[in-house]
Parts: sequence; C-alpha cells; structure tokens
Amino acid sequence: MTAYRFRVKFDPDPTSLWRDIVVGADRTIAELQSAINPAVGLDQGHLWFVGDDEDYWDSAVKYQCPQEYEESLGGDPVLRTERIENAGDVTIGEMTRQLGLEQYDRICYLYDYGDEWRFYGILKEILSDEPRDTEPAVVNEKGDPINDQYDPPRTDEGDPPLPDPLYPVLPETAVPVADLRELEEHEDIVHVLPLLSIETGFGAVCERFAIQFEETGYVLENFQPGWQIVEEIDGANKTEEELLAALADAVREWHAEIAEISGAMTGQHFGEETVEAMHVELEAELERKGYGHLL
Repeated sequence: MTAYRFRVKFDPDPTSLWRDIVVGADRTIAELQSAINPAVGLDQGHLWFVGDDEDYWDSAVKYQCPQEYEESLGGDPVLRTERIENAGDVTIGEMTRQLGLEQYDRICYLYDYGDEWRFYGILKEILSDEPRDTEPAVVNEKGDPINDQYDPPRTDEGDPPLPDPLYPVLPETAVPVADLRELEEHEDIVHVLPLLSIETGFGAVCERFAIQFEETGYVLENFQPGWQIVEEIDGANKTEEELLAALADAVREWHAEIAEISGAMTGQHFGEETVEAMHVELEAELERKGYGHLL
C-alpha cells in the first residue's frame, strides 16, 4: 500500500501552472507521463524523458520514453555519460528507490527535444494508505493549461493581477504590515498572517503573507511585478480552525520549497534549521491569535 503525490510545476513559471498528481508505486513512469501532458495542455507526439532533480540534459539517470529507448538500443553505451532506463518498464516505486527520493525531493521532466517544455515534480507526500496500483490522477491544480504548445506562453496584460476576492482588497506591491492586519476588519476576511516582514525607512512592509477568507485560504508572495498566489486552499467542509491549520501547513511546505529552490540556484544546501527559521513569523502570528496549538 503506497502511492505518491507529485506536484508537477512548469519550470519557466512554477507559481502559475502546476498540477498535483497521485500515482501508485506499481505504476510506471510512462503512465505518470501520460497523465501529465493532457493535464498541462501538451500532446503526446514528441520524445521525452524524466531525470533526477532539476538537471534535465545533465541528469545522471534518464528514464526515456519507450519509443526512444527501443530505437536507441543499438547505440554505443561507451559514448553515454548517463544511465538510460526505459520509462515504460520502471515503476514509480523503483524510481524513488533508485534516486533515493524523500519528501520534497525533485525529479525533472523534459518533453519535446526541439521546443524543450520543462517541468519538475516535487515529491509532496508519500501516501502509505493508498493502493500500489492507483492510477495516476490529478487531485489539485493551479493555472490554465497551455493553449498552443507551438506558441510561447503569453499573459493577458488586460487581466487583473489577482482574482476575486483578493483583487478588490489588496494593492499590487509590498504592503505595510499594519495595513495587512487592518484587512482583518474586512467582513469577508477571517485571518491575515504576515510571513516575511522587512524593515524599511517607512516601517515594516510585508513580502509574503497568508490570508483566509470564509471558504478559501491563500499564500501569496510578492514577486516582480506584484503579488502571485503560490497556494490556494479550499475551505469547503472545513471549520475556521481547520482551514487555518491547512493554511499553516501550506506555508510550511512553501518555506521548504523556497529552501530547495534557493539551494538549486546557489549550489548550497539549506537544512531543516533554515526552514524552521523561516517559520518564525508564522509561529508568532498563530500564538498572537491564540492558535499556538497549531504549531
């Protein structure tokens, strides 16, 4: 009884397009790939491979699509610098063991060697109670699928930067912490949690925060040119406290992901102590609101 939840993110814009896919340990990598492409708007007409971490072409192990693997069997293995496996034969469980994957570790996925659509998958959760033969299925998502994979992705500059209910109450740029806390006086807003406060000559401003409405929670990060939603939590069938707890968990996952991204960019390793340090404001806010038991 084991399945895995991977968050598959679009590498050029990982906060805007991602899919959570649950897949059983006994399903093959090719079966996982067959669920990714339609979920993100890509066809199945090109070659692809899955590699380790975010190394793409530099991956030490490449799980090639069955077509390419079978056509390349006659190639000279001496010329290869990586190990090649058939993605149609290797199961997800075998891949996690071969790569030593643990929670929050990554794999990469490259589709179409010409246009190079790049995605990476974060192992978000190991589900010990799910059947090993669970078919790959999308269980959560963010962002519209790619409309035309042969055109570069575009954004509609006429669209508001944030959807309702955020757009009417939140300015586009970093906002003073005091102003954020005042948002709780809005009748539709239950909780606001400043998460990354920076001292300036004009006082503390916030670059990351969580906001809870009655039925939805969001974690937001201030990327240029403005706020972006990095996590949305559905509060249907949740109490106020249950939604706040889920929102706090999402913040912790985001902090772990930030550490992974920073480590990949800088070549450094940021351990649990670094991630725990990022939780300081979250923990202080929960204590301030009387929810210290959610720590």
